Amino acid sequence: MSHTSSTTHPSTQTNTSNQAHSTGHSHKTTVEQFADAVNGNHLNNLDKYLEANVQEKIDSQVIYKDLKEARDYYTQEHTNKKTAHWKIINFHDDDPKGNTSRARLTYDNKTYNATYTFSPSGKIQYMEATVDTTSTHQ
Repeated sequence: MSHTSSTTHPSTQTNTSNQAHSTGHSHKTTVEQFADAVNGNHLNNLDKYLEANVQEKIDSQVIYKDLKEARDYYTQEHTNKKTAHWKIINFHDDDPKGNTSRARLTYDNKTYNATYTFSPSGKIQYMEATVDTTSTHQ
């Protein structure tokens, strides 16, 4: 047995998968950190990711229309569904204007198609999601 058979050296590996913008967070990073804050019940930190006048709609129904309502909504969700967590399945930063992104998410055994609109400061201004009925057996 040779102790030199390993050819992988962590100090020489390059990371090509993390090509985020070097000047700031990408929209994907903002959405991931927002989901982590909600999943971890860190609701006092939502202002890091959401604008004060943030709005969310799910299936055309207004869920909340400002930061306080967002905190109240996620507090209630966390109380009622402690084991449910938001998970990003895929994310598309493909808007030429750079202010909207699309994502496919799961939460509480449902799949959602979401569109995020970002403010000039990079925070989430508006979210609109629809339940994807093609991925469920109804």
